[in-house]
Amino acid sequence: MKNYFKSAHLVMMFLCGTLVFTSCSTDDGISDPVDVILPPIALDCDYFSEDRVLENDPQRPVDYVISCYANVEGSLSIEAGVVIAFENHAGLRVASENKLFDVRGTATEPVIFTGTAQQNGFWRGLYFTEAHNLNNTIEHAIIEYAGSQPFTEMSPVYEGSLAIRGVSGTPPQALTLNHVEISKGGSFGLDFHRIETNATVATSNLIITENNGVPAKVTPSMTHIFNNTSTYSGNASDFLNIVSDHYEIEAPRTWQNLDVPYLVDRRVHIRHGGHLTIEAGSELYFEPEAYLQPYDGSTDGGNELSLKILGTAANPVLLTAANGTNWGGLFFGFTQQNNVISHAIIENAKGDFPVGNHTNTGAIYMHATPVLSVDNTIFRDIPNCVFYDYSTSPFENLSTSNLVFENVGEVLCEA
Repeated sequence: MKNYFKSAHLVMMFLCGTLVFTSCSTDDGISDPVDVILPPIALDCDYFSEDRVLENDPQRPVDYVISCYANVEGSLSIEAGVVIAFENHAGLRVASENKLFDVRGTATEPVIFTGTAQQNGFWRGLYFTEAHNLNNTIEHAIIEYAGSQPFTEMSPVYEGSLAIRGVSGTPPQALTLNHVEISKGGSFGLDFHRIETNATVATSNLIITENNGVPAKVTPSMTHIFNNTSTYSGNASDFLNIVSDHYEIEAPRTWQNLDVPYLVDRRVHIRHGGHLTIEAGSELYFEPEAYLQPYDGSTDGGNELSLKILGTAANPVLLTAANGTNWGGLFFGFTQQNNVISHAIIENAKGDFPVGNHTNTGAIYMHATPVLSVDNTIFRDIPNCVFYDYSTSPFENLSTSNLVFENVGEVLCEA
């Protein structure tokens, strides 16, 4: 079997066209020829129409070359140590439905998906369009130099080095990524911008770096699948991008403190059954029309949703504007759960909430006497009000302690 560090060196020389074969001398001075080095096996575009196993050949620095955007319709298993090189704009479109997609590298012999040229965004990448087997796995693998062009031409457009299509009304998508490096991509790393809440998708121990965009795009309802076992820094834009699709959270979710901030594009709506916890040290940057909305529109629904922002004195949670000027803020309505903001920094929140046409209100908008406790929090550069209440009994369920106000308008405002 190939030693990874040796194979990586040989792969680089092979792809650069500089591989030279010589003899090796033993200690007694007798020259022995090196093992025969073989060229890669070229796989046809229809090769994956049936079940396949890709094997590691120690005599091949690169085991396989793929020259097209090939459909994977059968089961595909890739053994540890396999190296696959893709030509320009080539890639894999996984439409295997309930068949298994199984990539099993090891720590010393990862599976390598690379380009025949070593440049960011050379080949297309891996696109999972119909992948429903719950055991689909990519483990101990490297995906590098992908993201040359989008996987789809019509809306919705999927991009990145690896993407999963959002589907509804069909069996859910399924994929586990563990110990996977995604690097040197021509756009962003992972495209999960439309995956549904029923998708069985998990990530751990990822390294996403040196890509020409953000490390990942993901829906608010599935942001929790990214955790602090992984690293996401070193990209052209170091944000985990929470996009506007599937913006409703209707189950318990936790956003962990990552090594990069979150970037929220639009509304994140916490509805009936939704309980969002934001961990200490997390940083959230919001676009101008972005905001968090724990609100279900009814008293009954309000009993089943909550937002908890749980910083600490040493690691506060930051909520701020991506443009340094303005974002929406927090919009609480009806919720009678134990909503908490503790040890946070909230700045530049203007109180603009497109849903309901509320503008220029306050950093925290309160409707129908929501239950809210705020402590040890700094409010900074708030142009109007810190708390804005539209209720028959304003601020009845609001409790505060140890708040700091820096360059704010008013603290309490009633509609």
